[in-house]
Amino acid sequence: MRIYISNLTQYNQGRLIGQWLELPCTEEDIQDTLSMILCLDEEYFITDSEDIPFEVNDYDSPCEINKKLRVYYTLESAERLCVGFLLSEGYEWSYSLENHLGVVMYAGERLEDVAYSLVEEGCFGEIPESLSNYIDHEAIGKDLGLDGYVERAEGVFYYAG
Repeated sequence: MRIYISNLTQYNQGRLIGQWLELPCTEEDIQDTLSMILCLDEEYFITDSEDIPFEVNDYDSPCEINKKLRVYYTLESAERLCVGFLLSEGYEWSYSLENHLGVVMYAGERLEDVAYSLVEEGCFGEIPESLSNYIDHEAIGKDLGLDGYVERAEGVFYYAG
């Protein structure tokens, strides 16, 4: 995860002066990078970012981005996936952090797999053995997709909000 910080004054004069900053890092690393980029100028902006799990804007503070990433890395892998899911669904950073435990994740599964599990767990009521072969798990999976279940490469996510 990294951001490219550019000198705004130099950029406005037609010169791109900047540097990649690997995150998370120490506050000293951030200040050293800013010192090298800015010289006597005072304004900077973020030109690019890579592998940051949340939206980064041009004038965001590198220190704030760094703090968010430090918190992000304290989470377990599954928790990071749930936070990332909420962020991708349009929720703000703080909301996603506070509510990620409300996300149900079916790791490595598809909607059809989740449908099968929910039927087996009795979520659709008691189904007689004689009818179990006639259940269309694929159709149930499609319905789950309409009901807020989201299939991603990592698995299926559900957040009731």
